Amino acid sequence: MQRTAILTTIVVVGLAGAAVTAQRAVLPPPEPIEKVGTNLYKIFGGGGNTTVFVRSDGVVLVDTKLAGNGQYILDQVKSVTDKPVTMIINTHVHPDHNGSNDFFKAQRPTIDVVTHENNRKWIAGNPRSNPAMVPTRTFTDKLTLGKGKDRIDLYYFGAGHTNGDAFVVFPAERAMQIGDLMAWNMAPLIDPASGGSVIALPDTLEKAVKGIRNVDKVIEGHGFVNTWAGLRAYAEFNRALLTASKDALAKGQTPEQAVAVLERNPKFAVFLDQKIKKGLEYGGTPKSRALINVNVAFQELKGEPVTTNFGPRPPAPPAGATPPAPPAAPPASATPDRQ
Repeated sequence: MQRTAILTTIVVVGLAGAAVTAQRAVLPPPEPIEKVGTNLYKIFGGGGNTTVFVRSDGVVLVDTKLAGNGQYILDQVKSVTDKPVTMIINTHVHPDHNGSNDFFKAQRPTIDVVTHENNRKWIAGNPRSNPAMVPTRTFTDKLTLGKGKDRIDLYYFGAGHTNGDAFVVFPAERAMQIGDLMAWNMAPLIDPASGGSVIALPDTLEKAVKGIRNVDKVIEGHGFVNTWAGLRAYAEFNRALLTASKDALAKGQTPEQAVAVLERNPKFAVFLDQKIKKGLEYGGTPKSRALINVNVAFQELKGEPVTTNFGPRPPAPPAGATPPAPPAAPPASATPDRQ
């Protein structure tokens, strides 16, 4: 219950100032910069992974963690290059991925901020969003930034974690940042309020696997640097999760029985283990996340509003018992902000 309460607090409070306090209490601080490729680096912790790409004319950051991490990110960048930060690419709208945009905007008011068009629409419709999230450039399906060894390709293949998840590819590095479509090598948390969908997720991942070429390294939204083979296996798992959910629902079975079907396939063991991942110490394992997503799939398939994306609904009270009062609704502008 404590894990669920902490996670719910982190996610529901969203953009409110209290969210930052809650997140700092449970999330590890950022770690020293890690070299991923010739001109590519990753900074773990303090929110989502920040990818650092050093180009000939400046530095591109993919995601900026929670608020308050800007100076640390900048110090880490300065440890590998003296070039200025000239561009931010935000993979999606959650504040653990764009919370320090304002720091870099203050440092360089002309900085480019690039994101998917759906994220721009969300920001425009949310009066409590940070003005530093407002993009200077958006894309719908694909956008290429720069050329040669400086080139970055942005792709969008549909909804998953949200409806604005960008795949950020660095062709010269044969690497990609995938955002929270893949984090800690386990099924992603789905944010229906931002257009996320368990049903859409397998299609999105499969289109990426088919449509993106010449990538060897996959930087996850939190946690690991994975492989392209790892991404293919992950896409296969998320398709199997949806199929198992459909089959279980048709047979009148439980979400737990659907997960048991997945556990019979040894290929999926890595996505169903029960170890807490580094950076996710507030709770949640791959198996528990898979169960959450089966519950979400059940509700999506039945056409119900999704209420289980942070955990299964509590059991119905005994006959004759007074049901508990429903929780207060979050503010209309609140948004999930954690993978």
